[in-house]
Amino acid sequence: MKINLLEIPEEGRTYVWDTQSGEANAVLADLIGKNTYAAEFTIRPLNSKDFEMTGKINTKLPDQCSRCGTDIQFPITEKFREILIPKQDQPRNSKYSKVNHISDLSGDETDFCEYEGQHFDMGEYLHEVVALATPYNPVCPKADNPECSIYTNPEPERGVIYDETMPVEKPESPFAALKNLKLN
Repeated sequence: MKINLLEIPEEGRTYVWDTQSGEANAVLADLIGKNTYAAEFTIRPLNSKDFEMTGKINTKLPDQCSRCGTDIQFPITEKFREILIPKQDQPRNSKYSKVNHISDLSGDETDFCEYEGQHFDMGEYLHEVVALATPYNPVCPKADNPECSIYTNPEPERGVIYDETMPVEKPESPFAALKNLKLN
């Protein structure tokens, strides 16, 4: 799961990891269970210490629909693009101790990731990608589960809207008890 970055040729190297080859089976098992995964990524050197990594991962997560409670296999398809940089020491009084010092450099879809020594732990990185792609409120795809079609959700960012008319009960008057009161 750890890739030796010094062994990557100048033109880069493409890796294909999947359930059959098993490179990340153990590290992804807690997220995807027995589902399959397929990850394809390329790492190429930018200079002697920095590397560009691009790729994607496809898998499914066992979960429950947040609308109807049905067990579902939520599909995950995530693309990533990272610049791998050596880990820098950040003592409290250093110029690098500022929050978001690396992300301030990025203006596009590229992110930065640090590695230690000459190795990058790709298994842990893929675990993080899948974990971050897990939705907070997963829902059934409409084609897979027609039970969820009873819920209407015209605006996905607003959440689930379920409108059912409730029967209106007329409350008993608090003075109704006085009706049976007898005065002597």
